[in-house]
Amino acid sequence: MRTKSFAGKFLSRLEKIDRRQIESYLSNLVQEREFLDVIFNRMEEGIIVTDANRRILFMNAAACKNLSLKGDPAQYAGKILTDLIASSHLRERITNFDMNKDQDIAEEIKVNKPRGHILKIRFLPIQDDSGDINSIVFLISDITEQKLKEFTLMQQQRICALANLTAGVAHEIKNPLNSLQIHAQLLKKFLSTQKKNTDPEQKERNQKSIDIILEEISRLSEIVNQFLMAVRPQKIAFHPGDINHILKRLAETISPILEQKGVRLIMNLEPTKVEILSNEERLYQAFWNIAQNAQEAMENTENPILKITTRIESQKLAIDFNDNGCGIAEEHFENIFDPYFTTKFSGSGRGLMLVYQIVNEHGGQIDIKSAKGKGTQVTITLPLSRRLVRFLTERTDEDEKKNTDR
Repeated sequence: MRTKSFAGKFLSRLEKIDRRQIESYLSNLVQEREFLDVIFNRMEEGIIVTDANRRILFMNAAACKNLSLKGDPAQYAGKILTDLIASSHLRERITNFDMNKDQDIAEEIKVNKPRGHILKIRFLPIQDDSGDINSIVFLISDITEQKLKEFTLMQQQRICALANLTAGVAHEIKNPLNSLQIHAQLLKKFLSTQKKNTDPEQKERNQKSIDIILEEISRLSEIVNQFLMAVRPQKIAFHPGDINHILKRLAETISPILEQKGVRLIMNLEPTKVEILSNEERLYQAFWNIAQNAQEAMENTENPILKITTRIESQKLAIDFNDNGCGIAEEHFENIFDPYFTTKFSGSGRGLMLVYQIVNEHGGQIDIKSAKGKGTQVTITLPLSRRLVRFLTERTDEDEKKNTDR
């Protein structure tokens, strides 16, 4: 079939073209193909071209990376694309794509490679000169970091909006609380100095009521203080410190509580001392909230265990809190960092909101993996304040001088 393309015209006149022209044309094709291969393999976006049967015609290096395929992309030419994909969701979507009906669509698909990633897949059916679709181009982008930044920005906006809304409310609550406390104290003093009282029982009831009022006012005032601390911008001092020290301090505090509840605490801390710029009290508060949530989640668990682990990942320190409690239901998972969201009857919902805020203050990230009835893992990663170095078994005089100069 004769086509209007340059290749079609070339083939139609093949008998009239001499050998040197053919060699020149083929040489140019090879050079262009090599040039395109270099460009495509330098691209961050994954590109896969298949025929109508999903058999791979071309794949670049970024596509291999996004699909967790190892080796030279050229080795996958001729193989069926769906046979190489581990994600059942992605495999099913590519299989069900109708190139004659679905025109140029884009979707976001969650895959595990090995951790959860979000890929943006674009399907582009390609027509030949006669208008028939005989191949498909798949454009694959890893947008996990982009989604994480969007999520972080959204959380910061929520906290900022909450701060603007509630700072004034908290201020208005605090003023009458102070007034009530002063007048209640004056009333208590007046009643206690009365020499004559015709109704001793009534006096006792008044004293008891006033004591309750003062206790409740004190409790409400503490709630307001905690709330203001959570939403009001604060200048936080950071100092070099050892996270293991904070976790050991936490263990000393919560061990009696966990023992009383029958929870076994396991500590597996990174032996290498690493330095992190931190505010010890703020991080201690975050760790305490996580441990408290874990303890409450294991109230009805047989052989409850809380395991705290620290480990070095590249230039970051990861802290894992693992429990075998009730886990988090899927319908609640997206709301766990929302201010005042809680599924507990007596909970305030401030716990994880504070944890998120504190971790964000330290330039870290928080990741939660959970399944209902199977427990929860909370992972906090914090940047190291100094780059880790690999110590050699033998040191030269120059190395010793460098260490001394430090």
